[in-house]
Amino acid sequence: MSESWQEGIKILLRQSKISFLATQGRHGPESSMAPFAIHEGDILLHLSKLAAHTMNIENSAAIGLMICTPETEADSPLALPRLSLQGEATPVTEDRLEAAKAAYLSAIPYAESLFGFGDFRLFKFKPESIHWVGGFGRARKVTQGQWYNITLAP
Repeated sequence: MSESWQEGIKILLRQSKISFLATQGRHGPESSMAPFAIHEGDILLHLSKLAAHTMNIENSAAIGLMICTPETEADSPLALPRLSLQGEATPVTEDRLEAAKAAYLSAIPYAESLFGFGDFRLFKFKPESIHWVGGFGRARKVTQGQWYNITLAP
């Protein structure tokens, strides 16, 4: 692959809409899956308050998120591009909700019916620690400034 690491991140974020969410549960770390979208450089998660991961976030906003390229038979799973992010997830505030909802639905249109359920709400995740692996021997830390330059660029 000849693309830059920045382009690799853009490609991954365009190709994948599923994240693996790590939260702190009552008995230790818990993991789950959550679709995601990018809005104003932050990651949006639309979560049900009935789910354990949402209750965990309400108790501790610190989460981990993994976004990975879908596996193919042609590639070793260890060679797949991926992002590992840590930071805090907080509910989207009422004044930002309409714009965030529009961004989320633009990326994940099949979620529209879920917005009618009273138990779902949008969270924004602000990455504080970002680690990119573009394949074998191609790993690097990404600063918040670099992250926002990549995710806010057209």
